[in-house]
Amino acid sequence: MRRLFCILSLGVLLGCQSQNDEMPQNLVPQAKMVQILADIHVVEARIETRVLYPDTALMAFNKEQQKILEAHGVEQQEFRNTYQYYLDNIPQMDKLYEVILDTLSVREAKARASDGQPSTPPEPQKNGMKGVPEMAY
Repeated sequence: MRRLFCILSLGVLLGCQSQNDEMPQNLVPQAKMVQILADIHVVEARIETRVLYPDTALMAFNKEQQKILEAHGVEQQEFRNTYQYYLDNIPQMDKLYEVILDTLSVREAKARASDGQPSTPPEPQKNGMKGVPEMAY
């Protein structure tokens, strides 16, 4: 019984170990990772809206992801290792995605400006139905 308690205590102590905030040297730099993931999310959204079949969507996504990695000069394994680092360090992943969201917002604003659309989307109707007047109850 005492041995089991020692083993469980050791497991708890190792589980509570603080995470290392320093990023290993062999990973994709954060600025490049932001651009890669922003590109991937844009492609993913395009595929989701255009492809009906999940297996076809997955094939298209994998092909497009490889093109993005090649365009950024990053190997698939290097990308996976970096992404795994962020999955293992959730606070770092949160910080990364704050920057990715800002990047995507800037891209959207630029795209809207080039299309002549307002930079902010129109407010939705309260009842959620466009063109249908709000009913008074």
